[in-house]
Amino acid sequence: MERMSEIRNVLPVSLFIWAVFHLLSGCTQTEVVDGPQLPEEGKEVQATFHLNVLANRDSQTRSIAFTADGTVDTDSIPVNPKDTVVTKATTALPDAEESGIAHLWIGQYDADGSCIFNQYFSVITGNEVDVRLKDSGGKEHHIWFVANTSDLGKIETEAVLQKHVLTYSSEEDGLPSNRLCGMVGSWSGPIDEGGVENINVDLTRLVAKISFAYLIGGTDFSFTPTSVTLNSVPDRYQIKAPVNQLTADMIYKTYNGTAGKDGATMYWYLPENMAGTVSGENAVKSDKKKTGKGVTNATYIELTGQAVQSGVTYENVRFRFYPGSNENNYDIERNSHYTMNVTLAGIDITDERITVGTIPPVEITPGNMPARVGGEKELQITARPGQPWMIKLPDWLSAQVKDKNLTVPVSGSISYQGPAQLLFKAETANPKAETRTFSFPLTITGDEQTIEIVQDGSTLEAGGSISLGAVSGSEGSSTFTATKGLPWRAVLSDGSWLTWASSNPGTSNDTATGENQNLIVRATASNPYAKERSVNITLEGGESIGSLDYHNLQKNISVKQVASKVTCPSNPVVVTAEGGNNATSSFTATSGLLWQAAVSEENKWIGLTGQMAGTTTNEPQNVTFNVPVNPNSSLRNGTIAVRVGDENEGPTGTIAVQQGASSLTVEDNTTPLEPTVGTTATLGFTGTKGLSYNIVCPDWLEFTNGTTGTTTGSRQAIEYKTNSVNKNKEARSGEILVKAGNMEDKTVVTQKASVFTVEPITVNLPSSESTAELTISGTLGLSWELTKLDGSADEITAEPVTGDLAGTSQIVTINVPKNEEGARSANFIISVTGGNLTHSVTVKQAALSALDVEINQNVLGSYYAQLMVNSGCSWTTHPPFDKEGTNMASSHGITNVVLSSTPTMTGSYVIQVQRTQKSGYATNSNTKAYCEGLTEDGFSDWRLPTMIELKAIYDQKATIEAEPDVAPFLGNDYWTSSKNPSGYCTVYFTDGHYYYNTVGGICLGRCVRDKK
Repeated sequence: MERMSEIRNVLPVSLFIWAVFHLLSGCTQTEVVDGPQLPEEGKEVQATFHLNVLANRDSQTRSIAFTADGTVDTDSIPVNPKDTVVTKATTALPDAEESGIAHLWIGQYDADGSCIFNQYFSVITGNEVDVRLKDSGGKEHHIWFVANTSDLGKIETEAVLQKHVLTYSSEEDGLPSNRLCGMVGSWSGPIDEGGVENINVDLTRLVAKISFAYLIGGTDFSFTPTSVTLNSVPDRYQIKAPVNQLTADMIYKTYNGTAGKDGATMYWYLPENMAGTVSGENAVKSDKKKTGKGVTNATYIELTGQAVQSGVTYENVRFRFYPGSNENNYDIERNSHYTMNVTLAGIDITDERITVGTIPPVEITPGNMPARVGGEKELQITARPGQPWMIKLPDWLSAQVKDKNLTVPVSGSISYQGPAQLLFKAETANPKAETRTFSFPLTITGDEQTIEIVQDGSTLEAGGSISLGAVSGSEGSSTFTATKGLPWRAVLSDGSWLTWASSNPGTSNDTATGENQNLIVRATASNPYAKERSVNITLEGGESIGSLDYHNLQKNISVKQVASKVTCPSNPVVVTAEGGNNATSSFTATSGLLWQAAVSEENKWIGLTGQMAGTTTNEPQNVTFNVPVNPNSSLRNGTIAVRVGDENEGPTGTIAVQQGASSLTVEDNTTPLEPTVGTTATLGFTGTKGLSYNIVCPDWLEFTNGTTGTTTGSRQAIEYKTNSVNKNKEARSGEILVKAGNMEDKTVVTQKASVFTVEPITVNLPSSESTAELTISGTLGLSWELTKLDGSADEITAEPVTGDLAGTSQIVTINVPKNEEGARSANFIISVTGGNLTHSVTVKQAALSALDVEINQNVLGSYYAQLMVNSGCSWTTHPPFDKEGTNMASSHGITNVVLSSTPTMTGSYVIQVQRTQKSGYATNSNTKAYCEGLTEDGFSDWRLPTMIELKAIYDQKATIEAEPDVAPFLGNDYWTSSKNPSGYCTVYFTDGHYYYNTVGGICLGRCVRDKK
């Protein structure tokens, strides 16, 4: 069995001792052989250790760029492959696994190095360990911790433990077995009988980590990897880090990776390999020479594949990288992280880490040599050192051996040994448009090759056509471009009206510049026609010059002389409607041509004056004419024809003439007139000067300063006003028409609708005798009349029945007597005399209802009589009109109240009794709130009755309860709003006597409202 000591969540000490005792008491000695082995003498003491895994040392980061020119870029190069491919280990172990502790072996060694205790924990659950160690008696003991390897058992001495060798194993994906890194750590100190608490122990990983990433970069270089391997990987490591490589039974392995064409990143975990640091004759000063010379079994990475550089493909190219900390160090140290970021940018033949397996045959750079003189072509000779070769040059080609300061002229020979880069140069331009070729045999790789240098054919390109002005002396130019060094000439095909300009740079040369070259020509005569005419310039180059058979380097440039033209104004000459004399326009035309102006029959209203023919110049030329007054109300248009040059084929133009139409404009009247009499406004109009006008208006308007006259050409204004009031509810409108000459225009004039109001239009009166008022108001000047409609109650009357609105409102009084029968109503029509403004008024008087209780002198007598019956009740203790301490008699129109054996008062009023009632007994304030929140029969102005009102209700109790759909009175005492000194007055509905109740007492409630 295993002991309970382990990495914890720690049990309390007392519980821990009990648990150990309990477990051991049920086991035999054989079952606990894996527990700690303690000598018989000595004492166990408690020890607690905190394990801390040291971070990887990252000082060995290497970023290397392989270049084509032999330089090494040592700056840090970020690794971010475009497409990271899958390797044996596509990602590194997570931090939790790199630093995780799953198994732990602990050994205690005394001051002599002898083992006195060891224990193996197969399961670890944290970073704190509790263990029972041996009391060291005040001496310093050494405690060793080995994690994630195996049970080391008892190793007799500390020296043997330090040299103990473990076999390293990995999973198929290249990560450590169980995905955990082996670790080792130790602590030294005395262990006394009081125990050891909270000791920190640093653990160091037994393996190193390599992060390898490569990118393909550089210009004109590519690399297609076929394999990537980690080589010389030891399979064992020692508990204590060795100074040199381990030798006993060591096996060196190779780890494979998966390479990607765009780059890849991969991770390896491996035991330390102390291959050493070279010095002396094997020491180097550059990473280029770090090849492993002087060491054995040094760990390295090898990348193999195909390289293409400067268009040449090399097979079986190998790049080899030794991690280490510098160019002479080859050690792989435990718990170190070696990061290698590699950029492959070319093959440097001075870099000894690069091996090229196959040298390609000679290849000439793609493309042809340019046709121009001085055209160049490069050739890389890939001969092995010492191998001779020779080239015989033609009569148009020279060559240079680059970097050797050796130039061979045309028709010369090149004799050389070993690799070389040649630069061929054309000493003459290709005289034809077709390619020309120089070929020669070359034996480099054992087989004879035929190398061809092809020169492009020459070109001759003509520019665009030349356009000359129509007049004599006009000049124009075009360009041509010929291959640099090519002979050329230019010839005019017709010289009758065209020649070379004095500024023309030339018509032939032995060598073209290869750039645009100008050709300038001049017209010797004006173009006599309205159409263009043309001739050609013939261009010849190289072997096409003067040849009757070869025309492949021949082009034409067209020279065109534009047509003569006449230009007249694009806009017409505008003449006012009143007409005018000596109007003028002008035209321009090709100078030196005859011209004439004429008017067609339909345009005879335009009279030409002054010069009508002549010869064109460089200046505009005038045409003068007269135009009479336009007799029409619309525009009229005409033209004057101008002909220039040849009588039949010369260009023509037209001068447009436009005469304005006579006009008449009447301004819109957008502001409506007021509906009253005498509202004034102004009519504005404008007509062509000299027109007679006449104005017509509606009969409800009149003008104050005439309706006829003559237009002035400027705005004219005439005042008008309303002569009657608008008696209608709609605005009225009419048209004011103005006639001038054969034209007319009009504007709409509007008079606002009149305003006529009657308020209110519905009157509800109580059953008692009462009155109401109607207020009539409206537009000044309206007359009105009131009509009572058939079917209306005769008892309902109104006065007065007619009236005139003179700026203030008028009152109509409605009178009704007391209604002792059913509900009755009357309908009235109040309308504007002579108009359509009208209002309907409905007057309704309510029927006498049992729910309507009148408070009058009779009720006052009944109230007072009950006071005499009830002992203890008085005017002050049971006030009749009191509401919450306020006498409400005057607010109901009651005056002159006298209490005596024959009480009297002046006035009366009616209240409406609630059809239902609040259920149950409640306090006065609760009942009051109920009434104030009540809505019944469409009314919401309910309240508690006063004392005299509740007495009146009691007197009519039987009549009220006999009314249909009325709730009977429930119970006895009913609240009022009248206060007595100690509470509120109540009426006892059994016999009608008065009573009072305290503020906190409870009674029934029946709400009332004032009848309006």
